[in-house]
Amino acid sequence: MRGRWILGGLEATWRMLSLGRGFHGLKVGLTYLLARLKLGWSIPAYPLFLGVEPTTACNLRCPHCISGLRGFTRPMGRLDPLLLEALLEEVHPYLWGVLFYFQGEPLLHPEIGRLILLVSRYNLLSSLSTNGHFLSEEHCYELITAGLTHLRVSLDGMTPESYQRYRRGGNLEVVQEGVKRLLLMRRRMRSRFPLVELQFIAFRHNIHEISAFRTWAKAVGVDYFRIKTAQLLSPTSDAYDEWIPEEFSRYEKGEKGTVRLKGKLPNRCWRLWRAAEVTWDGQVVPCCFDKNAQHGFGSLQTQPFSQIWRSSKAHAFRQRVFQARESIDICRNCSEGVRTWV
Repeated sequence: MRGRWILGGLEATWRMLSLGRGFHGLKVGLTYLLARLKLGWSIPAYPLFLGVEPTTACNLRCPHCISGLRGFTRPMGRLDPLLLEALLEEVHPYLWGVLFYFQGEPLLHPEIGRLILLVSRYNLLSSLSTNGHFLSEEHCYELITAGLTHLRVSLDGMTPESYQRYRRGGNLEVVQEGVKRLLLMRRRMRSRFPLVELQFIAFRHNIHEISAFRTWAKAVGVDYFRIKTAQLLSPTSDAYDEWIPEEFSRYEKGEKGTVRLKGKLPNRCWRLWRAAEVTWDGQVVPCCFDKNAQHGFGSLQTQPFSQIWRSSKAHAFRQRVFQARESIDICRNCSEGVRTWV
């Protein structure tokens, strides 16, 4: 299982890499290291990865997800493929990959195959995270033929009751059958991709099922599986007591009942060098923790990405992170520098 994951990752990376992309990757890493050591401050022309939001819509009502709660204060909608096409035309010589993450359920986008094909056209890595309810035969075929590199499926319980405690409105059997369907179709089409990963978010109510999750993942033959600590949308004492198991927690409770991330947040952030997030309507934001785009750097509707990425707003945000990261609201609940995988 692990061997297929490693070999597939190496093959996909080899296909993606070029002399220009390799040199750019070294430059991104070096400029970040100099900034971290306070020996220089130079922002690379482009990041290595883009997180792109296909849609804000979701079929579930997960209680600690802004999509599930329908809690957006920004406009909701879905990505126009032409916006992604124009963005990739600009950044593809430097970019390593596109991650169809951020908010919402990507497979609800009616042209998700077209979006992935736009990325595959430039031999870029592509990744998609899904709750797994839409892995129909049609969608599985579309993901494979479009050239998706990696698919992550969340499976946070091994009984219907446990699964639905957090994935409200979900159906465990539908997700499991969808995973098996994708693996079978991939095998029949003799394709190495997408590499399939299962993710289990550990809550108080489901940690006793971790062993069953691992057994099932091995039995169906996914390429990789792992356990993730849960993120609270609002880290309060009540939310911690209801959802967070102490043995699998990224948080700690203070003497007065306050809840915060474990350890001290370092005044630095690798994400601000290696990646940027793009909302469905073209706003460029620092990272996936800016769920309502309150710290946006600019809009692709009016500016090219290169101008936004190195704009005065982006510069001011990075400087603030390196000086006083805990003063920024989204950074206080950010996993950068925090152990999130078990």
